[in-house]
Formats: sequence, C-alpha cells, structure tokens
Amino acid sequence: MDSSTTTMTFIVALQTSIMLGILHGISPCEHSWPMLAPFAIASKSPKRLMKIALFFCLGTTGSCIVLGATLGAIGMLIPASWDIYIATLTSSVLIVLGTILIFKPHWLHFHDEDHNHKHHGDHHTHTQNYSSANHDHSLSQTVAKKFKHGIYWGVFSVGFVNMIVPCPTAAVMYTYAIVARDAWQGAAIFIAYAIATTIVLLIITYFLAKASLFLKKMGQERVEVLITRLSGILIAAFGIFMVLIQFPIFEHLKPDWIL
Repeated sequence: MDSSTTTMTFIVALQTSIMLGILHGISPCEHSWPMLAPFAIASKSPKRLMKIALFFCLGTTGSCIVLGATLGAIGMLIPASWDIYIATLTSSVLIVLGTILIFKPHWLHFHDEDHNHKHHGDHHTHTQNYSSANHDHSLSQTVAKKFKHGIYWGVFSVGFVNMIVPCPTAAVMYTYAIVARDAWQGAAIFIAYAIATTIVLLIITYFLAKASLFLKKMGQERVEVLITRLSGILIAAFGIFMVLIQFPIFEHLKPDWIL
C-alpha cells in the first residue's frame, strides 16, 4: 500500500477502535462495568471508588499497550484451548473477593481512616483490661487496610488479564496491528480503544456511585453492611457465571447482548 492508503487505513482503524471502545464500555459484559458495579454499590467514598475504577482501566490500558506494541503477538500465541483457564483465573479472583465481602463486609467500608483517628484519641482513656481487645481491633484494621490496597492491584490484574485474550469484537484491531507491521501504530490503535473504554467506564461507575450514596443516606449502618454482603454475593455469582459459560454445556446461558 502507498503512504496515503496506509494513512487512510490507520485513520479508519483508529475511528473504529474508538467506537468499539465506547461500545465495550457500555456493554454489560464480563470485561466492562459489571466488574465495577458491586464496588459502586458498596462504596462510601466516590474518590476511592474512582481510584478502584481507574486501576481497573489502567490494567486494561496496560494490556492494550502490550498487545498493540507486539502486533497482537501475545494474543496470537495463546491457544484457544487456554481460554477456559484464563477465564477461570479471573473468575477465581472475583469469587474469592466476593466471598470475603460476604463474611467481612466492613473491610470495604471506606470510613476507617476517620474511625481509626477517633479511636486513637480514645485509647488514652482505656484501661489495661481492654489492651488485648484493642490489639485485636488494631490487627483487624491492619488486615482490612491491606485488603483495600490489595483490591487496587487485584482489579488492575483482572483488567490486564481480561484484555490479554483476544475479544471477538476487537478483531479489527488485532488484524490491523498485524498487517500494519508497525509497533507504534499498533499501540495507538489499542490505546484509542482503551481510552474510549476508560472514559465510558468512569462515567458509568461515577453515576452508579452517586445513586448508591443517595440511597445509603436514607438507611443505617446495618443497611450498608447488608448492601455490601449483597455486593459480595453479586461479585462471587458473576465470577461463577464467567466460569460456567466457558463450558459447552452452559453456553446457552450467555445472553446475546454480551459482546
């Protein structure tokens, strides 16, 4: 192809990638906002929620850059027979996370920093009889804090791994990345896709959080715990669903609207 044709092909591929990214962000598939919806429902801090969403999007973007820069080589090297193992890996993360939230719902409540500060001032008035209880309480808070930080890197990993396996709807990007024989153009195509998806995901997650916070103001702490546990059930169930649809016997369970 001459330079003008190559440029035109690149522009068309870029526009197509942006549209695919938007559709990917809107589509309620296992790679999109349903991954973040439970966090939006359970979160008490929009700032921390957006951080979780951003880490998920960064994982997706990082994976897109790797795929594009290597002209889809990574995706092409993964045998189709491995798809079920990749899906099982990401689903296992969701199942474990959901199970933890069911039995430890307070770990995802984002007001512990203020709570810890308040208790720090009260410790001066505690008697020696409560020292053991305070130690256990402090240990529990430390574990919870580590869990929250683990969430960030957990969703980053899920976002990264999800994009490693080629998505059928992104076939045009994989095809162009190989045909272009240019790492920079291949990366640009995938980055455009990732940015479009990220913008849509952040917008959807933000409004889900706003709606959730409005409803929470009408309830009490026990309602928040219940919501968090329900979110854990949703996460675990979604992970199990992702595993099941990988088997031929359960393929009919996959809705037609999942891209």
